[in-house]
Amino acid sequence: MRRALFLLLAIPAAMTARAKVTLPAIFGDNMVLQQQQKVRIWGDSDQREVNLSVSWSETPLRVEVSEGRWTAEIETPAGSYEPQQLTVRDADSEVTLSNVLIGEVWICSGQSNMYMPLRGYTGQPVEGSLRTILESNRDRDRIRMITLPKKEAETPQRTFDNARWEIPSPATAQLMSAAAYYFAQTLNAALDVPVGIVSTSWGGSKIEAWMDPASLRTLGYDVEAINANPKIQQRAKCGLLYNGLIAPVAGYTARGFAWYQGESNRKEAGIYARLMQEMVRFWRAEWGDTQNRMPFLYVQIAPYFYNDAAATDGVLIMEAQSDALELIPNSAMIATTDLGEELTIHPRRKREVGERLAAEAMIRAYGIRANCWSAVRVQEVKFEKGKAVVTFENARYGLTPQHVAVPGFELAGKDGVFHPAEGRVVLSKPIVEVTSEAVKEPVAVRYAFHNYTPTSLCNTYGLPVIPFRSDRE
Repeated sequence: MRRALFLLLAIPAAMTARAKVTLPAIFGDNMVLQQQQKVRIWGDSDQREVNLSVSWSETPLRVEVSEGRWTAEIETPAGSYEPQQLTVRDADSEVTLSNVLIGEVWICSGQSNMYMPLRGYTGQPVEGSLRTILESNRDRDRIRMITLPKKEAETPQRTFDNARWEIPSPATAQLMSAAAYYFAQTLNAALDVPVGIVSTSWGGSKIEAWMDPASLRTLGYDVEAINANPKIQQRAKCGLLYNGLIAPVAGYTARGFAWYQGESNRKEAGIYARLMQEMVRFWRAEWGDTQNRMPFLYVQIAPYFYNDAAATDGVLIMEAQSDALELIPNSAMIATTDLGEELTIHPRRKREVGERLAAEAMIRAYGIRANCWSAVRVQEVKFEKGKAVVTFENARYGLTPQHVAVPGFELAGKDGVFHPAEGRVVLSKPIVEVTSEAVKEPVAVRYAFHNYTPTSLCNTYGLPVIPFRSDRE
């Protein structure tokens, strides 16, 4: 079915120079456009109007140019693997984009665990990546990814350099974000339409760098002092990565966001949930999502020793990420309690990260009604007969492992001193009973509440229990 094209009034802006019709770098050959939506396209021209035509419709679109800039909306059909074409022309120039696919688009962002390519980092591999890379030609019409170059900026940027939409192959796939690739691969298998990933991450970055400085000021940040301090890295300064890595793609029509960040904000655990809330609010506003329709999916950071496995600075960020679920509408968090590695901050099992994100996407974005596809969360804690009885949600079909002691639990009595404890799964129920010889009358229970704790408790889908403590004030 051919669909009409809709005109969106051009957004006034100062024209910087006279030039032929151009589009920002986010629009290019091999890109994926969001299916069955009014997709926003924008660019520059020195003429009075531009005309757009697309291969899936015979109806061209005329757009007025205002002060050198134009914006249009094009209604897209249902997703398919059939290559499409988009042409933009003015009175004296023309740009044609080829091999365009219609499907699902997601914005994937964060720090090094989201950026981590399939080839891994030095001494830090991605499990199973060789096979994924060698077989990547199978995904050439199923996955497309554009990876923005790392750039900080003092002001919001309109475009970027040295990046393009890539088609998976053994040469290109090895440089693609592993978590995002497995996310796209799983979504494609579930939906059977192309998946486009806009990958925009920077290792070691703090959340403040991805935010609106105005929001940070309301939270008590002295933005000017922070950004003028030469001892603070650019990737930690307020707003600089938003300007360089989000602003150039803000408004590129997408289904939702996937976020993997938090390790660098361990000192801000007390305010991190609010920072997440404000960042998501700002991003959605930049995409024109006033009704929170774009799901915000994120990854709870994985256990890691952070120079002291018994400390809690890392797990406090995990707790703050859990708190953010209550603050951010239409959000979901996946757990990585079982994926962490004590001595590497970049866990190798990125396929599980992508699969778990895809499971949440199926629930949040694609209307799948599924039991127990989400991380296992504590629901209720009772203390009786010298033990803690912990009931969990998202474990309708019970918990594993059964018939053995479950590691990772601790109990404390009235003295507040925690001791290692033994957890036992109650057969066929989402309940664990926790006891310790050292604590006869427990009043508090914790699970995996250290930077790194070996754990194994999960539901029957293999999704792990989120770290928790019952003694939180």
